[in-house]
Amino acid sequence: MENNTTAIRIFFSKTGRAKYISALDLINCIQRALRRTDIPVWHTQGFNPHTYVNINLPLSLGTEGVKESMDIKLTENMSFSDVKDKLNAVLPADIKVTEVAQPVKKHTEIEKSVYGIVIKCNMDKLKEFLNLPAIEVEKKTKRGISTVDLKPHITVEDITDDRFVLYLPSGCDFTINPSLLFDAYEKYSGEEIEKIDIVRNKILCKDGTEFE
Repeated sequence: MENNTTAIRIFFSKTGRAKYISALDLINCIQRALRRTDIPVWHTQGFNPHTYVNINLPLSLGTEGVKESMDIKLTENMSFSDVKDKLNAVLPADIKVTEVAQPVKKHTEIEKSVYGIVIKCNMDKLKEFLNLPAIEVEKKTKRGISTVDLKPHITVEDITDDRFVLYLPSGCDFTINPSLLFDAYEKYSGEEIEKIDIVRNKILCKDGTEFE
């Protein structure tokens, strides 16, 4: 049956209270939503068949996303607009499908995430921290805990008042969670960040183009 399926890519926003839904719970939520529609979605085979849903780059807990994506497979043709409308009719209010399209890029091509940061802290101290020659943190890897210098891997743009744009590596090869950077700042400054909102606005591929 899988040979007769059509892969489609669903772009969606995950904001508000939905930012506290884990990646696993999000998949469960999407699967339940699909079951409430007549979308002809493909199910995996074997002893424990389930609705196939693949989130291409799961968000960190507490982070919002405005152009997240997931892949499903259809066993029959259905218009992209119908898939979008049917899913939006049953999804929670803070998860909204924005576009349905044919996949263009492979998830293995993903390299960076672009975040919009709104933060309430001592901005002069934060700028001083971001300009350090090295920002070393302890990062959990498959081999255990290792020390990583974040400095070569981060790019900061458009710092104005309490906000800026942050580029961080993401994908199969190497990923940095934004919380690592801000935990390191609190340790450096001795200050507890009063408020921080993190929104992933874009996912970029190795060739610099947006994931689509």
